[in-house]
Amino acid sequence: MPDGSRDGCGGHPRGRRLAGVKREDTVRIDTHYLTRRIEVLDLKQGWVARQVGVDRKTVSRWATGKVKRMARASAEALASVLDCDVAELTVDDETDVLATKEEQRVAAQLIQQNDLLQLLSPTDNWQLAESLIRATLQPDLPKAQLGQLYSLLSIAAWRQGHYDEGRQRAERALELAHELGDKAIAHKAHANLATIASLTGSQLDALAGYERCLAEPEYFANKRDHGAALSNVGDVYRCLTRFAESVAAQQHSIRLFSELGLDFNLAISFVSLGYVRTEQGDYAAALAAYTQGGEHARQANYARGVDCDPLYRADARSLLGELEVAADQVEAALPALTRHAVYDLGCHECAARVLRRAGRLEAAAATLAEGLRRSADFPVIHAFMRCEEVRLRRATGDAAGERAAQEAAHAAFRATGLEVRVGPVPAEPGSRS
Repeated sequence: MPDGSRDGCGGHPRGRRLAGVKREDTVRIDTHYLTRRIEVLDLKQGWVARQVGVDRKTVSRWATGKVKRMARASAEALASVLDCDVAELTVDDETDVLATKEEQRVAAQLIQQNDLLQLLSPTDNWQLAESLIRATLQPDLPKAQLGQLYSLLSIAAWRQGHYDEGRQRAERALELAHELGDKAIAHKAHANLATIASLTGSQLDALAGYERCLAEPEYFANKRDHGAALSNVGDVYRCLTRFAESVAAQQHSIRLFSELGLDFNLAISFVSLGYVRTEQGDYAAALAAYTQGGEHARQANYARGVDCDPLYRADARSLLGELEVAADQVEAALPALTRHAVYDLGCHECAARVLRRAGRLEAAAATLAEGLRRSADFPVIHAFMRCEEVRLRRATGDAAGERAAQEAAHAAFRATGLEVRVGPVPAEPGSRS
C-alpha cells in the first residue's frame, strides 16, 4: 500500500487501525529531539526506516511533525536504533512543544497569504512582525517561500530604521529570485532596495530601482505592491521637482489602493499628494489631500497617521492665511508625537513653518531644532529641514545664520543626488520668491 495512504500511528492503514492499537498504546513524538538525534548520529532517514521496519516517508513524517504520534512498539524500536531512551524521544500529551517543521511551513504560507505586514502596518509594531516571520524561517523551506519571507523581513527591518539589515535581507531575496528565475520575488527585492536607497539619501538609485519595477508591472505580486512602488516613486519625483509626474504617480497609487479598500496605504498616498500640491503652490488642493489622508488614517486605526494629521492640515491652512488657528493647532498636536518611536519627521518642518508664519519664532526655533536633531541620519528630510532653517533665520534677521543654513541645505541636497534643489530658498513652499 502506498505510504501516502497511511495514518499517524507508524504505518497503519488510514481508517483501519490494527486491532489492539488504541491511543493509550501510542506515544507523542518529540520531533525536535528526533531531528537533532538523527543529525548528531549522522544517520540517513532511509537507513533508520529500514532498521525500524517502516518506510522512509514514515520517518520523514515523524521528523517533520506531519505525524505526531507513533505506536509504542515503533517508539521502542526507534529508540534502540538511535541509542536513546523512549522517554527522550517522546513527550507527555500535556507538554507544549515547539512548532514542527511542517507547522513552520504552514505558518510561513499563512504569513504570506494573509499579508501579515498589511495587518500589522497600522500598529507600527514592526518588531512583532519581525519576530513572527523569524519564527517561521528555516533553511529547508521551498526557495520561493524563503525569498518571500526575506523580503518581508527586509520591510520589517527598514521600517525600524535598520537599513543595513534590511538591505542584506533584500539582497538575499534577490539571490533566491535569480536562482529560481522568479521575477515577482525579484520585483519585491528591488522595491525594498529602492526604498532603502531613498531613506538613506541615494535618490537617483531609488528612482532607478522603482522605475525598473514599474516598467514591468505585471511582475508585482499584487496591486498593493504596485501601488506602494507608485507612491514611493512619486515621493522621489517630488524631491527631484518633477511635480507633474509625482502627482500622476500618487493619483495612480490612490486608484489602486481604493480598488482594494486599503485605508492605511491611502492615508500615506494622500499625505504624499498633499506634500507635492504644497510645492506646486496649490494650497487648497493640499488641504483637501491631507484631510482625506487623515480620514483614511482614522478608518485604518493608524495611530501615528492620526496624530500627524493635524500638523499636515495646519501647514496648508497656514498657507491659506489662517495663521493663528493653524499655529494653535500645531501646538496642541505636537505633544502627541512623543507617543511614537517612529513618525514622519517632516512634521517638525511643517510645525516650525506654521509657528514662524504666526510670529511664534521661539517656539518655531525649538521645534526646528528637534527636527534637525532627529533627522540627522535622514539626508533628504534633513536637507528640507535646513531650508526651513533658512526661512527662520531670515525672519529673525540673522543673515549669517541664513547663509550657513543655505550652505548646509545645498550640501545635503548635493549629497543625495538632488542638485536640482540647489539654489535660493523661496519664501514659502510653492512660492516663486
